[in-house]
Amino acid sequence: MTDFLSDRLNMVYRSIDKDRSRKGRVIDVGSDHGLLALTCLTDGITDFCICTDIHKMPAQRTEKCLEDHCLTGKFEVFCTDGLKGIDLKPDDTVVMAGLGGNTIMSVMTEVMERTDHEVLEQVDFVLQPQKTSDELRVFLGKNGFDIISEDAVVDRDLFYHMMVARFTGYSYDLTPLEKYYGPCLIKSDNEIIKKFHSHLDEIYKIRSRGNPELRKLMEDRHVL
Repeated sequence: MTDFLSDRLNMVYRSIDKDRSRKGRVIDVGSDHGLLALTCLTDGITDFCICTDIHKMPAQRTEKCLEDHCLTGKFEVFCTDGLKGIDLKPDDTVVMAGLGGNTIMSVMTEVMERTDHEVLEQVDFVLQPQKTSDELRVFLGKNGFDIISEDAVVDRDLFYHMMVARFTGYSYDLTPLEKYYGPCLIKSDNEIIKKFHSHLDEIYKIRSRGNPELRKLMEDRHVL
């Protein structure tokens, strides 16, 4: 069923833990057309999906997509901001793909404030930020979320990356290298990830002009 998905969303789909002993819900925040939920339900990696979108039209598109594939009763669609009105449960997987890093942080802050730590510890957060990924990684560390895996892909000549985070309650600091290049990605010898890091080098060369921390990192990497 992954033929429905772009390379970017296929990367996200692959990052959902399909080996869980219990099939928790998949919650897709900003679901757009509902294709990720469709794939998860059709492939049987979950028995129930919740899809949210802040805008009415995308929420309606998602609902129609899932109804057209005879999945009524296996999903709920909410027109809401992030996870507002959605209570997390153990074994849930929350997907936030294609959102800005600041938006992801805002959604996670809101849900952390009203969710017991015992529940958060049993929820996977699959995150694919479109920007400010460095700030998102710092946010995760400060708020006690371990980054347990990361990946990158090229989709229509654009680079995308994602991370899976799990709450432990123990905060930690990242090194500048981990912050900007990803604590899991820097350990990979995958060719796509190497190209992704080269792409980041070019971006960070420019950003380093006004960022002393980044400038030193670029010098240490012999990029400047």
